[in-house]
Amino acid sequence: MASFGEQRLVRVDTGFAQRTAFRVIGVVDPAHYLHHRHLRRALARFEGAPRTILDAGCGSGDHTFYLARRFPQAQVLGIDVDGALIARNREVAQALRLPNVAFEVSSVIEPIRGAFDIIVSIDVLEHLVEQQRALRNLHGALGPRGLAFFHIPTIRPRPVPFSRWLRDFHAWAEKEHLAEDVTADQFLSAVREAGFGVVEWWPTFGYWSGELATSLFALPYRNTWRNRVFQLALAPICRSLAMLDQVGRQRTRYAVAVLLRKQGREPSAR
Repeated sequence: MASFGEQRLVRVDTGFAQRTAFRVIGVVDPAHYLHHRHLRRALARFEGAPRTILDAGCGSGDHTFYLARRFPQAQVLGIDVDGALIARNREVAQALRLPNVAFEVSSVIEPIRGAFDIIVSIDVLEHLVEQQRALRNLHGALGPRGLAFFHIPTIRPRPVPFSRWLRDFHAWAEKEHLAEDVTADQFLSAVREAGFGVVEWWPTFGYWSGELATSLFALPYRNTWRNRVFQLALAPICRSLAMLDQVGRQRTRYAVAVLLRKQGREPSAR
């Protein structure tokens, strides 16, 4: 069975406490957990068995390994510009004995070789100055009957919870987020301009749920053992808040998820 985040059990840099927490609660980071839940919602719309899958901007491989385990008949490719992460992901793939996953150092602002039945890119596009170019390349790599799932943070409609205590964290994030901030509607216009048809889209990370969980978990964001212990203690609260993000209709949202294909009718948000 596919287990999201299972690489934490074989990575050498994962401590005993982190392994124990994963066995009890799974992935403790509420943002990663929510990304996964929204990805699963998107995958439920795919009909048939995919043969090729691309995780564009795979990072540490959370979603790549999950996709390889969930679709053992498919060849899954994870690409990222960070060579160190790609090397570590290759070692983890061997440790997990996943023969259907591969990793390459590559950027989505360059043409992507191959055609894919499923393309996933989660919280990647906001890091790219040439975002529209990346969208066109991803469109070109999507097979004629394929589906693409993107998730991206949007313009903050109001300061996030605990913003006065998260200035350093937000300053770091702003340096990493090189693309111009956009609204959900602006991002939908961008994907349409790149040639995609919108199958479904939905706002994510509500103020009182997913964003509150993410901000609470980020309070001890510096990588120290005390902060890691603090985050483990916060994990159950953050998980409960993250689960609430998937129900109800909060107006204040901080991100958007989009499910796309080459072309098609475009329903409104659900």
